[in-house]
Amino acid sequence: MSTLSLAGGPVSWGVDFADATGNPPYTEVLDGVASSGLRWVELGPVGYLPRDPGEARAALAARDLAAVGTFVFDDFHRPDAAGRVLDAVDAALDAIVETGGALLVLIDRPGEERAGTAGRATLAPRLPDADWARMIDLLRRSADRATARGVRPVVHPHAGGFIEFEDEVERLLAATERDELGLCLDTGHALYAGGDPAELVRRYGRRVEHLHLKDVAATVRTRELGFWEAIAAGIFCPVGDGLLDLDALRTALDETGYDGFATVEQDRRPGSAGDPAHDLRRSVTRLRAAGLG
Repeated sequence: MSTLSLAGGPVSWGVDFADATGNPPYTEVLDGVASSGLRWVELGPVGYLPRDPGEARAALAARDLAAVGTFVFDDFHRPDAAGRVLDAVDAALDAIVETGGALLVLIDRPGEERAGTAGRATLAPRLPDADWARMIDLLRRSADRATARGVRPVVHPHAGGFIEFEDEVERLLAATERDELGLCLDTGHALYAGGDPAELVRRYGRRVEHLHLKDVAATVRTRELGFWEAIAAGIFCPVGDGLLDLDALRTALDETGYDGFATVEQDRRPGSAGDPAHDLRRSVTRLRAAGLG
């Protein structure tokens, strides 16, 4: 049997970048996560929650929330960005350790080269071998820094990034060892890339150490949009409204004995239509009704 500890996070409010125009106050997000009945939260980009450790811990404690960890959403595929990426890793690790979190999620973010072909494997340009090797090296260096501070690093395949499609995930896993890097399986991004989340859970087995649970709207999935345009068009929807098969996912997780966190997300842009807190509550209700958390 699987055990899922459900969490929420600022991503469902459109917060991918701490300084983005239109981000809601962090207090609104934390209130929304707590109102959904969740007791765990991903912290979001460094600098969104208060940078002062005591203030951040107090904000969580006031809502009976505990930290899962956070992410680094950056250009791992760009050799010239390595210094900035490692600085971001160190800042994220500071935030995780200071709030008692456990996970660092590493994400190669969509750039101009791939965002326009997100979800379309036959059209997406692939990273040259030399740049791929440098990206793997940067992920490993980031993982080493996390491990040294007692934080578990996981890589998140992401629509529009250079680790998106199944062949790229397989190549990543073949190039790294289980003891150095785990995998964060995002059900929405897996669906976006044309995969079956339940089958991927079975295939990757114990390499899956973190989950992002989100759903994809079928009507938007069929449109040939770039990644950011697809988000603005509402490609990600409340869990249960789209393509995600909850029963199949639960069965696969039970078979592999998954035991860990699962962050409930709905990627959107700041200021997008809809009520993030309401959508999160709907998703959580449906997940729990399906035996997931």
